[in-house]
Amino acid sequence: MGKMSEKYIEVIEEWEDNIRSVWTTILKAGIRPNFSNPDTYVENTFLSEIWNMSINAFDIPREVQVVVDNMNRLFISFGTPGFVDFTEMPVGMSLPLKCWIHTHPFGRAYFSHTDWTTIKTWESVMETAIVLGDNQYWAYHIESQIVKTVQFATLEAPDLTGESE
Repeated sequence: MGKMSEKYIEVIEEWEDNIRSVWTTILKAGIRPNFSNPDTYVENTFLSEIWNMSINAFDIPREVQVVVDNMNRLFISFGTPGFVDFTEMPVGMSLPLKCWIHTHPFGRAYFSHTDWTTIKTWESVMETAIVLGDNQYWAYHIESQIVKTVQFATLEAPDLTGESE
């Protein structure tokens, strides 16, 4: 579990277990996630659960990061509303990393200067990076430099009664 010097309150004590449970379900279903082009199942389960925990698991929304290593193991931590890292270097992480996922609980998905520094530091041993924002995400395939940007919204059809074609 992530440890921080600042005080925090876990509202959902099993928040990490919730993320791991969704991940285990995906793997047991035989799904091989493509992080550079996440499918609807991964979007609606795994990424959604990470976002949900970022927003609801603590006293305030906090950045959460999840690293998926080459053996499909998860390394999870949390931070402040605007920053996350590992306070201790994860032990046993197998390279190359399949994906680094983190949240921006304050709003939109984009790669900040700090995010780019992380990507550049790890790019030789990391395949993809995903940032989650409010109803949106960016999935970046590092080698090809292609990013999939997704934004979810509701759309109400206009009232067409009485209108002619």
